[in-house]
Amino acid sequence: MFDPDRPDYWNESVFCRNRLPPRAYFQPVHHQLLSGRWNFHYASSPLETEPSSDDADAWSKIDVPGHWQLQGYGHPQYTNFNYPFPTDPPFVPSDNPTGLYETDFVIPNDWAIRGGFTYRLRFEGVDSAFHVWVDGHEVGYSQGSRNVAEFDITELVGSGRSRALKLRVKVYQWSDGSYIEDQDMWWLSGIFRDVWLLAFPKEGHIEDFFIRPELDCHYKDARLDISFKWQLATAASLEIRLFDANARQPLVFATYLCDRETREREVSLKVSNPLKWTAEHPNLYQLHITLSVLGEKVQTIVQPVGFRKVELKSGNIQVNGRPILFKGVNHHEHHPRFGRTVPVEFLRNDLLTMKRHNLNAIRCSHYPQDHRLLTIANELGLYVMDEADLECHGMGVSSQNLSNDPAWEAAYLDRMHQLVHRDKNHPCVIMWSLGNESYFGQNHVSMYDWAKAYDTTRLVHYEADHSARVSDAYSWMYLTISDLISKATSDGDNFEKPVLLQEYGHAMGTGPGGLKEYQEAFYKYRRLQGGFIWEWANMGLLKEIGDGSGASFYAYGGDFGDVPNDKNFVIDGLCDSEHRPGHGLVELKHVYQPLVVTMNEPRTIQIKNTFDFTSLAELDMRWAISRFSHDEDEQHLNSGINLLPDAGPGSVVTVHLPLDSSKPKLPSYAETWLRLSFRYRSQLSWAEPDHEIAWAQFPLGRDETLGLPYRGSLQDPQSQPEGSLLKVAGPTFAFSFDRIRAKVQEWRYKGQDLFAGDGGPLLTFWRAPTDNDRSRTSGTWKHFGLHRMTHEVRSVQDRINDYGALEIRVESWIAPPVLAWGFQTITTYTVHSDGKLLIHVHAVPKGSTPSLLPRVGLEMMLPQDRRFARWFGLGPGQSYRDMKEAGKIGIWKRSIDDMMVITEMPQENGNRTHTKWVKIVNEEGIGLKAVLYRDGPEPHVSTQKGFDFAISKYTAEDLDQAQHPHELVGVDSTVFRIDEFHHGVGTGACGPNPWEWHRLKTGGGFEFWVWLEGTGV
Repeated sequence: MFDPDRPDYWNESVFCRNRLPPRAYFQPVHHQLLSGRWNFHYASSPLETEPSSDDADAWSKIDVPGHWQLQGYGHPQYTNFNYPFPTDPPFVPSDNPTGLYETDFVIPNDWAIRGGFTYRLRFEGVDSAFHVWVDGHEVGYSQGSRNVAEFDITELVGSGRSRALKLRVKVYQWSDGSYIEDQDMWWLSGIFRDVWLLAFPKEGHIEDFFIRPELDCHYKDARLDISFKWQLATAASLEIRLFDANARQPLVFATYLCDRETREREVSLKVSNPLKWTAEHPNLYQLHITLSVLGEKVQTIVQPVGFRKVELKSGNIQVNGRPILFKGVNHHEHHPRFGRTVPVEFLRNDLLTMKRHNLNAIRCSHYPQDHRLLTIANELGLYVMDEADLECHGMGVSSQNLSNDPAWEAAYLDRMHQLVHRDKNHPCVIMWSLGNESYFGQNHVSMYDWAKAYDTTRLVHYEADHSARVSDAYSWMYLTISDLISKATSDGDNFEKPVLLQEYGHAMGTGPGGLKEYQEAFYKYRRLQGGFIWEWANMGLLKEIGDGSGASFYAYGGDFGDVPNDKNFVIDGLCDSEHRPGHGLVELKHVYQPLVVTMNEPRTIQIKNTFDFTSLAELDMRWAISRFSHDEDEQHLNSGINLLPDAGPGSVVTVHLPLDSSKPKLPSYAETWLRLSFRYRSQLSWAEPDHEIAWAQFPLGRDETLGLPYRGSLQDPQSQPEGSLLKVAGPTFAFSFDRIRAKVQEWRYKGQDLFAGDGGPLLTFWRAPTDNDRSRTSGTWKHFGLHRMTHEVRSVQDRINDYGALEIRVESWIAPPVLAWGFQTITTYTVHSDGKLLIHVHAVPKGSTPSLLPRVGLEMMLPQDRRFARWFGLGPGQSYRDMKEAGKIGIWKRSIDDMMVITEMPQENGNRTHTKWVKIVNEEGIGLKAVLYRDGPEPHVSTQKGFDFAISKYTAEDLDQAQHPHELVGVDSTVFRIDEFHHGVGTGACGPNPWEWHRLKTGGGFEFWVWLEGTGV
């Protein structure tokens, strides 16, 4: 209910005063950017006395656009959905930080001399509400932080010639609008987008226009429907020309008379078989609109046009008559130094990176973003789900009180009007979204009804409408695979609306895991049309450490003293806070690649085209055969290029390669692999020629025992007991075993220590919790004491075995303090006279054990001088059992620093899977080589498929305790893990735990063998 005694900023009935109706985005010929260095006064309340303009001591300087919290006033605050103030809509705290902005502007001389203009101020984005004055006269009020506000200031400007005009803007951190702007992001205030002065000719100008391309039933010929609104002082003519990309001769030309009394007109243009716009082929035309009065051009607008038809047909979202699959991502506006004030080149780089990683869609979460994002998406080819600036998640179930409250209906509708009108002429926008996590109520129905009545060319989405009462798709978040498949099959093949995942694959920390299974389901079930990964990038903000060094770190909730906060839940992106691709994005690129490639025979490749519109003829296939062994670099045996046939989406083609169909003859312990690389044949707007869009690898010949062969000693090792130590020596090694502690005390190879101090191998189960572990699993693990397991030695025996090797058999009890469970373990160390060490581990759980474990393997400390790792397996980046699709088989070499992936919240990282052997060496190449087997060390019984390993400068405890990278202390050695199994990473921070088949179950225990040997000159 309207209450005139309430201030505008806590009155839900007042969301604007004197603001002009929203319109399509375009700039008039005469426009001036007012952004820059403005005067600024910060107050703790809007009720404080405002300083006069000439009180120099009261003013400082601030950058516009920008957030005041990032320029020394107040502090940023991060919450996921909790309001940082008491929840009592529409009221906000009396302690309501307020920014007073001032700047002077002058009407340019060439504008004033010409005369005959109306003048407007345009604010692209102000958080959260503001009043405007010019020369002390109140202009108006607006709220809706991510929406545009335009005000007519013609009467206040007058002639404006050579006279400075004073612009004052009063911005409120909190307003009643804040209750419906509760998105998962930083609370940041101020004029954060550009401010413009616009001039429109009084004799006539186009006020608004709406372009609606329509395709015929065959999706061939088109009709271009355009609605115009204008303001005219006299009759005028309207000229419309449509150009293709070359912009030489118009394809369509038409002229219309405009009546000053009518003010509106619909026109239609026929276009014969234009090139169509899709995300895969973003063909754009240029529409030139010219308004002339008395033969003189007074306004020209150039608007890109894409011919495409979006519809709900046969239960699917279709573009140009074909169902599409969303390979999308949720995108927030973010910059690590400027917050939501994002430079356009930074934004363009985001979208270029998306395209280069096989993404085809963006959800603007959760508000209309900088209009330039849409312009870039039009050009590069990305579908956009454009979302209203609306979320009241923090209200809990009482959100229904807002979403169903008639007093808030106008505010809800206003946000829909603003979204649609600004962005309606962008072909990339194929769906409107009614907002995010505001439950579902009648106000959403009103938004939908208006949007559908105004714009018949697009679909409408809203996730919380779970019965799809108005939403054109059933939309869900973070479903398990089984739940997703259940929804896909619930109506058989007779369904009216598809299923989307508005958010899935929560990319927080080390992860996301399990993406492959989602994509397989999307491909298998027609009703599933993909989804949008949460989210594009971490949203850390740069903050100085404060130790005098000038160094900075990426801060998250709580780092600015902000209470309440949701800590690092804002660090959950595929890219880091600088928007550099992370391992999650590299993984996603392979999962999203638009080809499914299989090999049934050594010479026969099958390729399924999973593009929506592209023929395989646009690609070539490059193949190469390589051999790998444990003592050599990769050997390239053969290679070639195949041009692919003209096979459309959904088709499967067979390609025969000129390979020897017989199994290759391999030397001992070698493997031969076929690599396939699929690349575009021509240059694209987002990538150079030769860009790899997909790849695959297949084994042509394999010896499953690649690694260190078992072989007995040539002679008995010479062992000498010295007190509690058992010592063994040979020409190149010296080995010492502590029989009291049942641990390798020393192992030297060619005069150099292989272990740091007494840091010999121990069976361990712990890993530093990932963000996904912390949400659920790691609490259970810590409850069972897995992070503080102890080793109790029960017996130590030694003998010379049947092969003539020294064998040390240790029985131990590995268990946590206090609790009555543990592993009954037998560890056998076999030392050969040539210095090789075989460790056999057999662990059986006893007592009330945890059902799942973080990992199981040997952990050891290597000397600090270890500089490089070289391994044969998946690489070069990190991989886990449910996050390994991007890993390529090869022999890789990386520095120890590059083996680690230190995220903005330190955690478990740097694992490699499917490894056959690994070497860790110093600068001279001397160090340790390791192999793990699961079924015995002898070649004729081993079926090992590879093991996991990780190398780090930090212990699991270091990673668990540090909250930021600069807090990591590290150890004076190199931590090396070689693991039989590892628990998956999943997406449990906000989504499912690892799938059942990716979990490390305690079961009946574990048995494995590890070969260790010195290596190097």
